Amino acid sequence: MQKIISWNVASFRARLPLIKQLMEKERPDILLLQEMKLEAHQYPFEEIEKQGYYTVLSGQKSWNGVAILSKEPLEERKLSLDGFEDQARFVEAILSDGTSVMSVYVPNGQPPEREPEDTSRLTYKLSWMKALNEYIAQKVLQNDKFILGGDFNVIFQDGDVYNPTLFEGNALMVPSVREKLSDLHKTGVVNAVRHFHSESGLYTFWDFQGGAWPRNHGILLDALYLAPSMKGNLSDAGVLKEYRALEKPSDHVPIYCILE
Repeated sequence: MQKIISWNVASFRARLPLIKQLMEKERPDILLLQEMKLEAHQYPFEEIEKQGYYTVLSGQKSWNGVAILSKEPLEERKLSLDGFEDQARFVEAILSDGTSVMSVYVPNGQPPEREPEDTSRLTYKLSWMKALNEYIAQKVLQNDKFILGGDFNVIFQDGDVYNPTLFEGNALMVPSVREKLSDLHKTGVVNAVRHFHSESGLYTFWDFQGGAWPRNHGILLDALYLAPSMKGNLSDAGVLKEYRALEKPSDHVPIYCILE
């Protein structure tokens, strides 16, 4: 049995006590982290190894940052998508059996508040997602085994947000963004959590502002995808919602899947 967890921690250093708590309680074989907000030299490799995990990290000062933690040694494959080396949003490593593991933090795409007509961030998001889709499509074509997890920053369906009307025109759910995620699904990848939970109102993110958590004003933004050939190995998946109620939480909660 193999347990995989993905979690946008919204600052590794701020969330380190909770990350250690999750390691000890859940004992994931693979832990995918996003929004690390640190550079490689700031990451406590030795401390994490004492917890029983090896790390491959693509870091960036103050922003972004993604990591793969594994109980077994990892072989680093890629620290960015080709052509998008400017932002630390993708990391890939290979397990001993040849399975590719990827942690991703898809761009948000919203314009800056002072320039609401600026579409450059949305253009970047769409280009980044297109590059990811092409990379995954190639892996599917080659019948590769892979695990892809992270914060996808897409409200794919209206039932994935507490009030879709409030997000009309938002870069999380404009048609062009939804189409890009739909293109990923068309490659045949298996959405592990949705395989077991098709209901509306399933959320992984509650904003720090506006009392979102106590009012359950949530959004489903995070996902774990598996190669089509791994569907038969999937035995369970879900959302660890209780981590949003802990002291000094991330605005996202971990999601998990179990492979037999």
